[in-house]
Amino acid sequence: MSTRKDPNKPRGKMSAYNIFVKEETEAMKKLQSEATGDSSETKEDKAVRQAFIPACAEKWKKLTEEEKKRFVEAAEKDRMRYNNEMANYTPPRYEGSERKTRKQKKMKDPNQPKKWMSSFMFFCQDKRAAMREENPEMRVRAKMLGEMWAKMEEKEKEKFEQMAREDRERYEEEMKAFRRGDYVVPSTSQIAVEAEE
Repeated sequence: MSTRKDPNKPRGKMSAYNIFVKEETEAMKKLQSEATGDSSETKEDKAVRQAFIPACAEKWKKLTEEEKKRFVEAAEKDRMRYNNEMANYTPPRYEGSERKTRKQKKMKDPNQPKKWMSSFMFFCQDKRAAMREENPEMRVRAKMLGEMWAKMEEKEKEKFEQMAREDRERYEEEMKAFRRGDYVVPSTSQIAVEAEE
């Protein structure tokens, strides 16, 4: 499936570094054409320019803040240009383009049954309170839980796998009722009682 590009869409904004590289590349191309007397670009010229970019990066790093200032100002000016153009831009609607964007995706019905949990999720739920006291940082806890789960014997995992099977059955039954239109959303007090059991 090909993506159509709108030729009227505003050109993207450039960073200070990109403006610097563009200026350096233009200067190098000018020197090359003056040296060879030919302004057409060959594959070799492109290869030389590709090799030239890392040198630009090194040169950029060595510039003082004062030397970078004009590129930063040019980038700010370009950002303002881009924002103004985008504010006035309306993307075209192509015939047959019914693809949904992330924002356009169908919203989930808030009354739909809660999705079933995997055995690993039941394991995490079981260990979460104890882990929270030991490691308050979520990322660390998640990594530790993953490692604990990977090292567990299959026999130890069976309890959580059984819980997952039961929860999946619950979900499938509730979804059947939901599709028929006779599903009743459990109240928060019912959920609390079930959680204690």
